[in-house]
Amino acid sequence: MDIFNRQFGLIIAYLLPGFVALASAAPLVPAVAGWMRADQTAGFGAPLYALLAATAAGMVVSCFRWLVIDQIHALTRIASPSFSARALGTQPNAFNYLVESHYRYYQFYSNMLVAVIWTYSVHRWLTRSPLLNLTTDFGIAVLCGVLFAGSRDALSKYRSRTRQLASEVALNIWERNAMTNGIDHNQGNGCNTEKSPSASKSIVRPKPTKPQQAQNNPKRSKP
Repeated sequence: MDIFNRQFGLIIAYLLPGFVALASAAPLVPAVAGWMRADQTAGFGAPLYALLAATAAGMVVSCFRWLVIDQIHALTRIASPSFSARALGTQPNAFNYLVESHYRYYQFYSNMLVAVIWTYSVHRWLTRSPLLNLTTDFGIAVLCGVLFAGSRDALSKYRSRTRQLASEVALNIWERNAMTNGIDHNQGNGCNTEKSPSASKSIVRPKPTKPQQAQNNPKRSKP
């Protein structure tokens, strides 16, 4: 997988929603409002602080997404693709391709949904701007609906195609412990500690025949 695609996926999954969520702190914290201004005379400190704060905000938003949006999708019958990843060594690029092509976009849609709802609610409650009215409320509601539909489409495609990949490489389904990054606890580079049913069976070895027993245990000849 190209390093540019990985970086692009991380940017849209965490950094961009983090910037939107960080904007909710601007009315409360003047320093954050200063970080987000496009001021060329502020030096490199303000953009660096804004970048780090947006990354942290994006990670927090992702946790809330996992807590709310993922559970809603689970209740509406989008099954979680839990499988053991010991066989993924044969096709690691295929799995990474599915993550970068589908799951990163799901993270963007769903994380942006959480960030937009949070930031708009804060500004709508704290600010008295004439630009925020019933028209903007309707526009934000439409935007949230589109983001939710996009997140559902991206997640369903990611999970259906990972199940297809799992069937192609003959992975065994064991647990259903989804993590916030979309990879199950028994996926990734680690190995599943639970043994497969075929491996748990004892191996029955055939008993040696009499000639083999005589060859393995030779008797000393008598003088």
